[in-house]
Amino acid sequence: MIDAAQYHCLIRSEFLPPASYSLVHQAAGRGVFSFCMCPGGIIAPAATAPGEIVVNGWSPSKRNNPYANSGTVVEIRLNDVPHIYKDFSQVMDMPKSVLESPLGMMYLQQYVERKAYAAGGGKLVAPAQRMVDFVQRKASGDLPDCSYLPGITAADVSSVLPRFVADALREGVQAFGKKMKGYYTNEAVLVATESRTSSPVRIPRLADTHAHPQIKGLYPCAEGAGYAGGIVSAAMDGENTVKKIAGVYQ
Repeated sequence: MIDAAQYHCLIRSEFLPPASYSLVHQAAGRGVFSFCMCPGGIIAPAATAPGEIVVNGWSPSKRNNPYANSGTVVEIRLNDVPHIYKDFSQVMDMPKSVLESPLGMMYLQQYVERKAYAAGGGKLVAPAQRMVDFVQRKASGDLPDCSYLPGITAADVSSVLPRFVADALREGVQAFGKKMKGYYTNEAVLVATESRTSSPVRIPRLADTHAHPQIKGLYPCAEGAGYAGGIVSAAMDGENTVKKIAGVYQ
C-alpha cells in the first residue's frame, strides 16, 4: 500500500527500494509527525524495566518484511505539565510537584509505559487499536496481523495517554491520510507505546569539548543524553563527540 501511494503505481518495480514516508502536521500548533519510519519493518519490544512496555521499530537489511511501521509522535512541552496532571489526576499516584521537578517528564514517561503494560494484560503484550476505530473512539473487535512478536491485544489506546496527546494523534493521522492516499485506514493498527523518541532531560556538557562540566571523563552525547532525536542525528552527535574527545587526548 505504501509503495503504491509513494510511487503512484500498483506494483513496485524490482529496481525501486521499498518506499518510506515522512509526514508532519500541526494540531492546534502542536507538532504531530512520523518518526523513524521502517519500510519492511518489525515492531520490537524495548522495555528497560519490569512492568513497562516500550515499543520500537527496525528494518531488516533487505527490507522485505510484509509490514511497515513508524512511530507517530506528539510534541510535549514543559508548559503541558498542568494539562498532564489534570488528565491523570484521578489515577496518577504522584503529587503535582513530582511532575514539575527536573525529572518530571521521565516520571511521566515511566507512568505511560506502566499504563501500557497494564492495558496489554502483562507478558509484554501491547495494547493496540485499529486506526479508524481509535479516531472514532470505537473498540476494535479484532486486530489485523502485526509484526510485534510478543503479541497485541485490543484496547483503548487513548487510555494510556494524556488526553491532549490522544486528541492530537486523532487529528494527525487523519491529516496524514489526506497527504498520502490509503494511510488512514482501519487496516492500520496503532500499537502503544513508543515513548523513547528523545530524552525528556538533557545532561549538561561544555560546547567546546562536549565534556560534562563537573564529572571528569564523562562525555554526554546522542539520544540518551538529550542531544539527538533519531538514528542519524544520534550517529552524527556521537561522531562529533568522538572528535572532541580525540582533540582533548591528543
